Amino acid sequence: MGNLPKERIRENFPFDCSGFDFIGPFWIKSNRQHKNRLYTTYVSIFECFVTKAVHFELVSGLTTQAFIASLKRFIARRGRLSLIFFDNGKTFIGANAELKRLYKLVINPDPELAGFLVDENINCKFLPPPEYQILVAYGKLE
Repeated sequence: MGNLPKERIRENFPFDCSGFDFIGPFWIKSNRQHKNRLYTTYVSIFECFVTKAVHFELVSGLTTQAFIASLKRFIARRGRLSLIFFDNGKTFIGANAELKRLYKLVINPDPELAGFLVDENINCKFLPPPEYQILVAYGKLE
């Protein structure tokens, strides 16, 4: 087994170095005004690479605003993080059209998202598809 990345072995606060991914879609039935309409939702997963703790947030969609809202809720509950890894591989290149839209968001970051991450002093690392095994070594949920 190779050496572990330094983010996994140094003493840190929980979720200081985390990975992020989306799962879904899920459909939620709403009973507002007796219309019983189905809404598409997703779940964002934050995984601490040091303690292996997992944090889930319900997300209304795969938009920049929904991701930033999810990240703000995460920071409010768990504290700030200094490094976040995004899966930029097979998960986002799937057949689902919604996931392709998210993949484009990761490849071409939105200025609003970039501004928020700079304001919060959060570093991002995007792992390209050939490094998929590295993400698994970091502790990606399978």
